[in-house]
Amino acid sequence: MSLKREDPLLIYHQGKTLVHLKSLLSFTSLFVIIVVILFGVQKVQAQNLFMQDELSTELAFVPHQYRDTTISTDTAAQNLASMFTDTEPKLLPDNMSFGEKFFWGKSGLFRKLGIVGPLSLSERKNELKIRRTMLTAHQIAGFTTLALMWTTAYYGQRVIDGNRRLGDTHQAFVTATILSYGLTALLAVLSPPPLIRRNEVGTVTIHKTLAWFHLAGMIITPIIGSMIRHRHSFNMNAARFHQVAGYLTTATFTAAVLVIVF
Repeated sequence: MSLKREDPLLIYHQGKTLVHLKSLLSFTSLFVIIVVILFGVQKVQAQNLFMQDELSTELAFVPHQYRDTTISTDTAAQNLASMFTDTEPKLLPDNMSFGEKFFWGKSGLFRKLGIVGPLSLSERKNELKIRRTMLTAHQIAGFTTLALMWTTAYYGQRVIDGNRRLGDTHQAFVTATILSYGLTALLAVLSPPPLIRRNEVGTVTIHKTLAWFHLAGMIITPIIGSMIRHRHSFNMNAARFHQVAGYLTTATFTAAVLVIVF
């Protein structure tokens, strides 16, 4: 019984075809990433205009201190008038998070360190501008992290499929994703609180809820990834767990981004 020999020319052409397909997939992934970033920047610009209108609306609710100059100069009359006219503006929302209270409260860390001034109407106006800038940067960083996360998943899949040479490329994108994710999170956590926070369940609530899940995934996935290589061996079982954790984290983060965009 003779063994059938493969045609070397056929094997060569099959290999070339596979290389072309992989190149096409890489270029397609890069194109999708660029489109996602451009679309995200466009949405951020649109939302930035909306946030400017929201800032004006919030400031409209702040009561202005004034004094009626037509009132008699009599001291008793002035004291009586001050009971109605010298109303202290409500400068902070009632339902502040722990981080907002710690950093931006009336006696918050940033005020104690002198990074921002004492709590006042003019200071809160400046803080709302800072908030708008930080949340815009948070959105742009979020789209960048999303693109890096999908690129990391792509190269990780290539490594599991057998192309071990792409391990260093995958690790480089892992590092970039973690740094970008950390920056994205800090921009949101450290941003000043709004003037008004309504107790409504909406897209922002869903976005914040999903954040707890992809944060857990960003902690667990690299830990499992560190178990894949042991000396010169490749632990496929750990790689599979790492793969599932990575895809779940990426899917959750994608949902958190899309729920804000759409």
